Amino acid sequence: MSGTSADGVDAAAFDIRPKKGGLSIRPVASCHAAYKSDLAEALTQFHPTTSANQAMELDIAVGAVFAKAAKKLIKTLALKGHKPTLIGSHGQTILHRPDIGATLQIGSAAHIAAITGVDVWSDFRRADMAVGGQGAPLAPVAHLPLFVSPRQATAVVNIGGIANITHVPAAAKGLQELIAFDTGPGNMLMDMVAQKAIGQPFDRNGRLAATGLVDQKILEKALKHSYFKKPPPKSTGRETFGQPFLDWLFPKGRVNWDANLCATMTELTAASVCFEINRLKHGGRPVDQIIVCGGGAKNGSLMKRLIQLCAPDPVVTSDKNGIAPMLVETALMAILTYHASRGNALDLSAVTGSKRPVKLGVFTPAP
Repeated sequence: MSGTSADGVDAAAFDIRPKKGGLSIRPVASCHAAYKSDLAEALTQFHPTTSANQAMELDIAVGAVFAKAAKKLIKTLALKGHKPTLIGSHGQTILHRPDIGATLQIGSAAHIAAITGVDVWSDFRRADMAVGGQGAPLAPVAHLPLFVSPRQATAVVNIGGIANITHVPAAAKGLQELIAFDTGPGNMLMDMVAQKAIGQPFDRNGRLAATGLVDQKILEKALKHSYFKKPPPKSTGRETFGQPFLDWLFPKGRVNWDANLCATMTELTAASVCFEINRLKHGGRPVDQIIVCGGGAKNGSLMKRLIQLCAPDPVVTSDKNGIAPMLVETALMAILTYHASRGNALDLSAVTGSKRPVKLGVFTPAP
C-alpha cells in the first residue's frame, strides 16, 4: 500500500479467515520500503500534462519498489514458517478524476508477480467507477470488520495524504449501512510545508506545527474551498489538495514556508475532519467514539487539535482496538484481495455511490 503522501510502500501480511458474522483478521508481519527522493519527487509533482513516456517509466519504478517490499515481507514470513498465497497491491495513485469516472494507480502488477513469484490482485478502484462510483474511499471494507462496536456508533478517521472518514453504526453488519467519503487534506499539505520549511518529508510528531501560530485569515479562506461544501459521496486527491490548492490559496505566489503555515495546515486538516463529523451528527448519524488511523495518528499536534475540536466525543488511535494505525490500510488491501479471490461482489453504494454491487480488482498470475 502506498498512499497520496508518496513516501514509500507499507507491506503487511494478514491471516484472514471467515468466522460467524464476518472475518477473522490477524496481522502476521509488516515492513516498509521507502521511495528514493527522486522517485518521491516525481510522484508528488506528477501533473495531467506529464508525458505518457514518463508515466510508463514511473509505473515500472513504482512496481519495483512494491516488489522489493513484498520480497522483504516474504523473507520475514519464511522465518515464521509462512508463505503468502496472494499479494494485493493498491499501487500509487497519481491521478484521480471521479468527475469523469477515471483514476490511475501505477506500480506494474506484472512486475510484482514476476519478481515475487506470487499471484497479484490490483487495480481495485476502476470497477467501482465503471458502475458510477467515486472509486474511493475503499477503506470502509476494512473499517467495518476491524472497528464495528456492538453498542457504539464509530467514526473511523484515516489520515494519510488525504483524510477520509467512515461512519460505522453500532452493530452494523453490512457495507450498505455505512457512509464514507474523503474529508479533504490529511498530511499532504503539512508534508509540503515541512519539505519547504525544514527540508524534511513530513512534520515528525507535529513538532514544527507546535512552534507556530495559526493564521486565522488563511485558515478562513482555506475552509471556503468548494470541496468542503460538497455532500458525500465525494473523493479527492493531490490534483485538488496538492499544489493547485496552494496556488488557489496564495494567488500571488507569496508563501511564507514556516512554522505558522504548518500550524495553519494542521488546523485545516483537524477542522475539516471535525466539520464532517458534526455534519454526520446533524444528519442523524450519532458518533459515540472517534478512531484515528493512518500516518496522521502519529502527529501529536494534529491529534491534540482533533481531541480539542471534537470534544466531548472521545478521540483515540486504532491501537486501542488492537491494530496499529499504519497497518489499517494494508489490512484493507488484504481484505480486498480476500474478496476478489473468492469472486465476492461488494455493495459500496452507500460509500462510493456505485449503482450496484461489483467485483473489484484485476488478477495478474505469476509467470
